[in-house]
Amino acid sequence: MQRSASLHRSYKDAVRSLVTHRGLAIVIVVAVVGILAGCPALNDEGAKQDTTTVSPATRPPGAVDSVSGVPAVPRDSASVAAADTGIVQIVPAAPRRGDVIFAFAEGIASSLPRCAWKGAPLPCYSHGTGVLAIVPLTADDPAGTYTLSIDRAGGRINRQITIADRDFGRELIFLDSAHYALIGKAADLARDARVIRSTLSSETPERLWSGQWRDPLASTRSAGYGVERFYYRASDSSRSVTIPSNARVRGTFGADTTATSGSDAPGWRHSGVDIPARRGTSVVAPANGTVAEAGSFVLTGRTIFLEHGQGVHSAYFHLDTMLVQKGDRVREGRSIARVGETGLATGPHLHYGIYIHGKDVDPAAWRKMPPFVLSAAADSTARSKR
Repeated sequence: MQRSASLHRSYKDAVRSLVTHRGLAIVIVVAVVGILAGCPALNDEGAKQDTTTVSPATRPPGAVDSVSGVPAVPRDSASVAAADTGIVQIVPAAPRRGDVIFAFAEGIASSLPRCAWKGAPLPCYSHGTGVLAIVPLTADDPAGTYTLSIDRAGGRINRQITIADRDFGRELIFLDSAHYALIGKAADLARDARVIRSTLSSETPERLWSGQWRDPLASTRSAGYGVERFYYRASDSSRSVTIPSNARVRGTFGADTTATSGSDAPGWRHSGVDIPARRGTSVVAPANGTVAEAGSFVLTGRTIFLEHGQGVHSAYFHLDTMLVQKGDRVREGRSIARVGETGLATGPHLHYGIYIHGKDVDPAAWRKMPPFVLSAAADSTARSKR
């Protein structure tokens, strides 16, 4: 640039000395203009550094920044990064297998919100001033880190959630001949499982409940969610019975069939909790809902399923008496049945289950819903696209 500046001053002196030769001066001026045009940012004070930059939005994909020497950032990448913002409350902070994840994305106005879990569509709903997504974590779900996605105008919010492991334990159950025979009714078990799965698959957009759920029985003692139960004949109790370390159950109690081949013991993973109670104890609805199914099944005995809206169901197994029928609308606290020991039960108790989007979860985890879930707006009825 210094050499160019010297040339610039020399040509100006030449122009002044030849001013009397008008024609020649014109030629020289034209030449000077041409030279100066080839040296950008020069003026009478000398050379200046080129400060012109190229906007990332105007660079072609894959272009390299001429100043920094690093790949340029495409405009669409910048907009995607900006779109992945938003306030999302996630409870619990450290979920485990069997838990329920409650996620509330604030400030997203959409009549048909769209969400995904592990890359698959997850039903979610408009909820007050945002979107509510409830993720069921069954006892079968593996631990690990997974992505929850919530669509919003102009982009998508992604949150990484880590699921911790949990040991649900194992149990041996010894049955008398009559009860053990129930396990061998393969055709009946398959029929019952189809009915139960169909009942739990319903996803109505209207949320029927609000506020904290109550317990279906006065007793709050419960146990057994997720435990792997293996069934043996009572006669086997006289000998030493052990469960091989590699043995696995073959499905969920009530919703899956099981095989009894060779020396393998039949078994299911327990899909709810058992609440001990005397026969005839009143069972009440923990929240408003509709009776989705009321019938008798091989394993679960006299059974009631309540639908509470937006993919939430509650289940009541081994009942002695059912006080409602399919299609009834029930309010929180209404007596719906009496405790019994029908089906595959070794004594009077209530099997109580919670299902979210057709998948069972620990009822204890469901009751720990955060305030943003309890304050549900009555108009939160928009169903997500699936």
